[in-house]
Amino acid sequence: MRMRFLTNSHVGLGHFLMSAEQLLTDLQGCFNQLKTSAKHIDDSNEHLVSFCERLEAIFCCGMKQPGSLFGFNKRDYWEWIEQLPNYVYNERQNPAFLQTTASIQASSKLRTALGRGRCFLRIALVRKILSVPVEHLLKNKKLTNYWYSKNSVIGNANLSSKFMGTLFEITAVDFDLQYKNASFLDETWILPVVLTLELTHIEDFGMVVGYEGNRCVVMSVAPKSLAHKVHIEAGDCVDEVNGEYVQSSGVRNLLHKSKTVTTLTIIKAKLPGGSPFAPLSKRMSALETRPGGEAAHRQGVRRLSSSAESDGAAQLTLDDERVYEVAFLGKTIVSEACGDATISTAIQDTLSGSRKPEDVKLIITDAAVEVKLSDSKNKTIAKYDYPDVSDCSCSQKARTCFGLIARKLKSSGVEHECLVFEAPSADMAKMASIQIAQGINRTVWFVDSVEDKSME
Repeated sequence: MRMRFLTNSHVGLGHFLMSAEQLLTDLQGCFNQLKTSAKHIDDSNEHLVSFCERLEAIFCCGMKQPGSLFGFNKRDYWEWIEQLPNYVYNERQNPAFLQTTASIQASSKLRTALGRGRCFLRIALVRKILSVPVEHLLKNKKLTNYWYSKNSVIGNANLSSKFMGTLFEITAVDFDLQYKNASFLDETWILPVVLTLELTHIEDFGMVVGYEGNRCVVMSVAPKSLAHKVHIEAGDCVDEVNGEYVQSSGVRNLLHKSKTVTTLTIIKAKLPGGSPFAPLSKRMSALETRPGGEAAHRQGVRRLSSSAESDGAAQLTLDDERVYEVAFLGKTIVSEACGDATISTAIQDTLSGSRKPEDVKLIITDAAVEVKLSDSKNKTIAKYDYPDVSDCSCSQKARTCFGLIARKLKSSGVEHECLVFEAPSADMAKMASIQIAQGINRTVWFVDSVEDKSME
């Protein structure tokens, strides 16, 4: 039967349901289970979370509150750990310990002393330095008494000696723990599944995000969108954009700074076994049940886009297609499958021809480009899925014109043709060509990623 205890993350410091001696005994028992379960301990080990909880309980047990007025502004064990280098005299300090504390202090993901302390314990287990801060603290009796009472494990001479023995035993075990995905250590010892994506820069990812609890949560994903193709789901969290931590609505600015490739770090809403990751479930529920009706709900929601548009009212409706009223000038066979020069030449050849322009609707979706006549029959005269479209760009001379190159299967093989269009304005021509080019890039990235996975 598991013995229950409370750490300072649950109640006030120093209030435990287990005595210091019981905590130490329980830690030793949990460690014995841990080391007999596997030679190398990683995050999948079923005993790891219980072991970390007990370890943390000992660091929290019997802590005093120096400098705390009337018990407010509770302090945590991380605070003495990070201050420890200032009190170590006349002896060489462990460089791994100094580097670890410095990296945690510099982290923007960890917002509380509790989260930083947990991150330190995880890294210390991997780097085999868990005994270092305790050993230094115990050498300074005044400092030990300043932070811990006599009824704690660390503040009791007999129990602290046993604790050091256990820490040395722990050092002999190899831990392989992740700490880059430590965003939620402020809330839980359980680490979520993290998905890292490298995407060619696009304007629209096809998902809506909301902000709750200082996190960017995915509210919905459009069918067949890029987000759907790379397995982003409602309830997931956008954690980083190009290595920068996403804080509240800052995601839009981070996306706008992306020039070519966007790297997204996504924290999944579900754990490996399929159970929900509690911190994200809580935020998703809060967004879905936000009081004040749909208008209030939309206040916390943004369409995830790389454009520099205003952070105004959110759009919950995802666009399935974009339609442009343009003129179809004709098409010509080209020798190259891509290239601005090839398209510019094809546009000039088409403009010099005698074909009469036709008013058409150019329909751009997440999956294809379709051309329909702008008449009552609405007849489709061409449709290309993105794998069949190789390039699209505007003319440098005739700025209202743009062309797309698509492959055409024939009995003799494959040939490429360039369809040429003229828009009412240069801005529309540029926008349409950019959106088609982005569709091509999305497809190229997705196909390449599938091929890479199939080769693993």
